[in-house]
Amino acid sequence: MRKRTLIAGLCMAAVLLTGCGDSSDYSKYVTLGDYKNLSAELSVQAVTDQDLENYIKEQLADDVEYKEVKGPVTEGQMVQVLLTAKDGNEVVYDFAEDGYELTVGQQEFGEEVDEALIGTVIGDTLDLTVSYDDSFEDAMLCGKEINYQIEVQKISDVSYPELTDAYVKENFGEESTESWKQTLKDELTSERQAEATESMRDELVQKAVDTAEITGYPKSLYKERREAVQEDYKSYAAMFECSVDEIYEMFQVTKEDLEKQYLDETNRTMVLALIRQQENITLSEEQLSEKLEAFAADNEYDSVQQLLQDYEEEDLKQYFLDEETKDFLEEHADISINET
Repeated sequence: MRKRTLIAGLCMAAVLLTGCGDSSDYSKYVTLGDYKNLSAELSVQAVTDQDLENYIKEQLADDVEYKEVKGPVTEGQMVQVLLTAKDGNEVVYDFAEDGYELTVGQQEFGEEVDEALIGTVIGDTLDLTVSYDDSFEDAMLCGKEINYQIEVQKISDVSYPELTDAYVKENFGEESTESWKQTLKDELTSERQAEATESMRDELVQKAVDTAEITGYPKSLYKERREAVQEDYKSYAAMFECSVDEIYEMFQVTKEDLEKQYLDETNRTMVLALIRQQENITLSEEQLSEKLEAFAADNEYDSVQQLLQDYEEEDLKQYFLDEETKDFLEEHADISINET
């Protein structure tokens, strides 16, 4: 079964865009604004009991047993469906041929879709429209009114292994089920904190761009940024095993959207470089070596040498410098915390 994969952020290859160094002088194009007194919100979504339950089930996936039944569908069952989701005439998700498997109750498409499936049997069809608010976790659905065409193909009871202290110790190295659940909750909390922090830092960079006066850009830099953005989409296409045009269609990316991305990346590059020059943000060889070691370990490379087989050292250095510049913006910003 084809499983839905959402892009929540850039993959590593997309983060490590081929970047130009700080040798270029962008001051003829950019006059920096007040980048030391920016404000941003750190909005962290709390981990609910349902979130934790879903995450626990993900960890148990290898030991799950499935038994086909005729229905009707009840909460907790795995349902294979043919599904099409449309925003007006735009197709958001199309599983009309390959099908899609979802667990009723996990609310992958929201509570209303799960409720509509409960009580159906094989062969039943659904035609329903769901309105999503702006806070819905799926970026492809949030803020939209989606029409679903669904046909139930297969229904299966799902049996998870019994969670005992012995099972948890043998399979996950924890002394008890309670300590394991706490570990998982801490992992989810940490992930959400990291995602929120990255979003907040990107907001600060954008505000630094917005407060700057930008009158132009070097054509060579624009070309470089354009090629880098295009490489991002190629990496997504490889991830989804489809063409770049299909990625554009999947995420509803228009030609105008692409042009804006090219320009946004160009402006961000210039502003970050000028802030770096203004504040004398640099990396010594020793600091670079330390960051390479840490980055390799964090991304599960056996060594820096293995890391450098995938990425150019100069590109990694540019990435680290950008992160250092974001650190500076964060340290000098007024950050409000909102836990939802």
